[in-house]
Amino acid sequence: MGQEHKEGTQRPLTIGEVALARSVYGNSIDYRRVVVHCDSYFPFGQQPSNYAMAPNGELWYRKERYFTDFSTAPRVDQHDYIHEMAHVWQHQKGMWVRTRGLFSRLVDYRYRLDGKKVLKDYGMEQQASIIADYWFLKTFGHKEWLDAIGSGVRFQGVTDKDMIKKYEYTLSQFLKQRG
Repeated sequence: MGQEHKEGTQRPLTIGEVALARSVYGNSIDYRRVVVHCDSYFPFGQQPSNYAMAPNGELWYRKERYFTDFSTAPRVDQHDYIHEMAHVWQHQKGMWVRTRGLFSRLVDYRYRLDGKKVLKDYGMEQQASIIADYWFLKTFGHKEWLDAIGSGVRFQGVTDKDMIKKYEYTLSQFLKQRG
């Protein structure tokens, strides 16, 4: 996946990564505070190699998933980056991401859009999935989004051509508050 990198390194977001994240989160994230680590968040390398994390407002990728610039990474990795940036956004808004993240392997990342719930009505991982999946749909279109269900996109339920409207209803407060 990622290029060959040495673990134990860190860096600020690239200009491209800021632009990519800003296309979703606007000015609602202080991008200067975000650090990207090529390392395990857990001691002794206990973070699984296929698992990205953002428990403390910083991004943690093992070398197998790390890129020097996620804005030029393959779609699936950009989608994952947008998902992890949702946890940065949650952290900066005061959510206890680290504490809730302890149970993230036990919770469902999948979700349904029922036209009644807004983003705050979903769990932490579902919120990140909804934001990332909306970005994927807006960026790559309905057909690509449909093809990605089950292999990145975590939406469940009946799909139709009005999915953008369903996401925009669910994300209405989030979209207004991006700054």
